[in-house]
Amino acid sequence: MEEKKLMDLIDELMTKLSSTEPARPRGRWVEATKSKSSPSKKPRRSKTAYQLKISLNGIRPPIWRRVLVPGHATFDQLHLVIQEAMGWEQAHLYEFEFGDIVIGIPDDWDFYGFGKMFEDARRTTLEQWLKKEKQKFQYTYDFGDYWRHTITVEKIETLPKPLERATCLKGKRACPPEDCGGVYGYLELLESAANKDSLADPELRERLDWMYEMKGDDFDPNAFDVEEANKRLAYIQF
Repeated sequence: MEEKKLMDLIDELMTKLSSTEPARPRGRWVEATKSKSSPSKKPRRSKTAYQLKISLNGIRPPIWRRVLVPGHATFDQLHLVIQEAMGWEQAHLYEFEFGDIVIGIPDDWDFYGFGKMFEDARRTTLEQWLKKEKQKFQYTYDFGDYWRHTITVEKIETLPKPLERATCLKGKRACPPEDCGGVYGYLELLESAANKDSLADPELRERLDWMYEMKGDDFDPNAFDVEEANKRLAYIQF
């Protein structure tokens, strides 16, 4: 019964998506060249689906998204799912962490010290690492602002057929703007926006104007639109 409800929910959300699927850019960085020692292999399509909760660390009330992704998705594809579901802009590098294991793009590994083991995010699938419900791991986006996310495996489902797209099921609150100074910079912006006296400070006024230019004049930090998130997710195919 629960499986049927899940599939019905997916069908309902996907019918609301636009019929066009724009080709979304990968971001402003150049994708790393493929390693000669580990040739790319197209992962098998799996009927396993993971319900993941993605929570941005350090902000209250919490900013989070709940997504459904196929087990054969790579961690690089999961990175894209997080970007679109959260509302980030794919403008910076990233990594996933499972204790001493780092999953990311190999060309950036020379920045790390000893004691870490590394996996290529483009060749490592979710099924290889996500083994049980309630399992948690970390996702870091932008090593300057250092946005840390905790990802929780809420459910592991076996569906009648493999998922072709990720789906955002639910979420709360808007994503911060890029390059705003991380958690503390964003909280300062929100506090300034709520404090009318701060508008007399030219520096704060300039920063607030920048935030509204990035996010729109009608930016509401408490708003989240699940249909808009699914429109952004529609271009990612597995």
